[in-house]
Amino acid sequence: MASTKNQTKSQAKKSQVELLVPVLIGVIAVLMLIVGCLVWKLNCQSPHKPYTVTEKIGSGFVSLGSLGFRFEGNKAIARHDASVKEIREFLKKENERSGCKDNNGAVSVIAYSQDEKQLLLGSGCGNTLARMFAVKKDDGWKAISPTNQFNLFEVPSCKMTDENNISKEIAPVCQNESHAAENAPLTYSYRVR
Repeated sequence: MASTKNQTKSQAKKSQVELLVPVLIGVIAVLMLIVGCLVWKLNCQSPHKPYTVTEKIGSGFVSLGSLGFRFEGNKAIARHDASVKEIREFLKKENERSGCKDNNGAVSVIAYSQDEKQLLLGSGCGNTLARMFAVKKDDGWKAISPTNQFNLFEVPSCKMTDENNISKEIAPVCQNESHAAENAPLTYSYRVR
């Protein structure tokens, strides 16, 4: 009889253990899920904003394009240096001066000289179709206007590039327009600089 009692006790303990194992596994799974959710939530609430080269301003934007990154091998690394910050502030001011009715001015860096002291910009209201240059002088950045010095193919006039000493890096070709006769259509001659 004693052995039957011991068998019943060991069977009862075995069934209790068999019940506890799935319960413990469930508790561990729930705890892991909670910890995972907390870690995910903390990462999502990080105070660091992801870096972007395009900044929304009103209904428009300013964009640094590739100037906002430095390239090391096959990696693009966001730049946060003083030069980039100064250019971003200049672009914001140009955007404010755009005079666009719906506050949708857009300015984007298309190309820049190696020394980063000259920029080819795209600008406009809601788009960046108009072209202009910007140069850094001793007293800061200056836009070279007017944008009507570019032809339909977005090639700048030779007169403007020569007068403003625009780098060949950002304007390798320029154009001269002329009329063969008073009422004749415009003709363009192109020059590799």
